[in-house]
Parts: sequence; structure tokens; C-alpha cells
Amino acid sequence: MMNLEKLKKRKKELGMTNQELSERSGVPLGTVNKIFSGATKSPQYDTILALETVLGMTFYRDEDGPYVSSMREEAFHYTVQGSYTLKDYYALPDHLRAELIDGQFYYMSSPGPIHQKLVGELYFQIKEYIRRKGGPCDVFLAPFDVFLDSDDRTVVQPDLMIICDQTRVEAKGVTGAPDFVLEIISESTGKKDYSTKLNKYWSAGVREYWIVDPLKGRILTYCFDGDNPDIGIYGLHDTVPVGIYGDLSIDFGEFSFLA
Repeated sequence: MMNLEKLKKRKKELGMTNQELSERSGVPLGTVNKIFSGATKSPQYDTILALETVLGMTFYRDEDGPYVSSMREEAFHYTVQGSYTLKDYYALPDHLRAELIDGQFYYMSSPGPIHQKLVGELYFQIKEYIRRKGGPCDVFLAPFDVFLDSDDRTVVQPDLMIICDQTRVEAKGVTGAPDFVLEIISESTGKKDYSTKLNKYWSAGVREYWIVDPLKGRILTYCFDGDNPDIGIYGLHDTVPVGIYGDLSIDFGEFSFLA
């Protein structure tokens, strides 16, 4: 059972706002506000688990059931946001989707129908292009781990990526930066995709990064050639050129499910 007072106490100790907790956990801000105000009495199990993990509240496996939360004080002082590693990442429950960026966990909610349709259409068009043209590149979808910095503190799962050096693709995931990355914005991932991951992808050596934002009705493209990125801004019904190829464009106007 959730102990709201312990959640509030831990949140205060860390000096974390509801907004920060929402961004790092992937739980919508409105849900976080309702939980901490007491308006929501019985939040979903996955929601509480995401909040507790961000707050440094560990979990263990009960012999008679699934992972349950545990307020073990000794763990608070040894594993806090900023110091998590691959070991912690691999210890997460299978059903909990998360990314590890510079030692911090960012939790992701399940993708909605627009997200699913978009990523499916984009994968299909890019895959067909690669099949026609040939060459070393291939396209991959989440969930597929990308070890951006080739260390134990960062693992991301881009919604869609193109990788041209297949020697870096292994069963466990991809080591180093993909050539092309695309993220589809949801309510819980906005700041992470617009800021945190933008900077990580640029510094890691990603050649091109797209942010598709159905909530704001726009697509941002970043080509990271040179010291300053070439930035493109498009609407959800525009035709958008793929910079790493000279003759591939995506016509978003063909996607009737986009309002």
C-alpha cells in the first residue's frame, strides 16, 4: 500500500518539485499533482513504482508475488538519481520502461495509438527505401538499447533509429551513436526529448535528430554537421527531407490519422 507521507518526506529531502518528478518518472504532471495532494487515493501500481524509484526508494521481489516497494533506509544513501548504472538498469522489472541518462532514470509511459501508428508508418517508409537502394544501413525500433556513450551510465531507447555501421549492432543493443534518431513526443517525454536527449544525441555524434510532436503539431529536424546544427521546422502535414539521404522525404500529409 502507498505511504503518501513517506513519499512526501523523501521528495522534500531531495528538494524535487512535482514538475521534476513528472519529467524523470514519465508520470504525467497532473497525475503527480493529484497523488501528492491526496486527490488520488489508489494510484496504479506502475505509477507508484516509477515515482518511488525516482525518489530512491528501492524494491525487492516478494516470494509470493511481483516487485513491491520497500522503504529501506540503508539504500537511500547509496543509490540516488545521478549514480545509477547498467546494473540498476538491468535490475528493473521487465514491465517498467525506463531510460538511463547520465546516471538518472527517466521512466516512460506506454505509447498511445497515434504514437504507434506514426512509428509504424515511418518504419515502413524508411525500410522500403533502404531495401530499394541497398547499402549498409538499417532501421530499428524501440525497445532496443543504445549505449550512447559506451559507458555504464547511459542507455536510451529511441523510438526509431537508422544505423549504418552494423558492426556496432549486437544482441544486447547498439554501442555508440546511431546515424539518425527520431523521437515522438508524449506528455511525459517532452522536456527530455526536447532538451536532455537533444544535447546527448548531439554530443554523442548522432548525425540527424527528428522530434515529431503531435501535441504541438510540428516536426523539428536537427542536422548536426559542423559546430551549429541546421534546424528545420515543419508542420504535421508537410513533406520532410531526410538529411542523411539525398533522395528520401517523408510526406506526413499521407498520414490521415494526424489531425
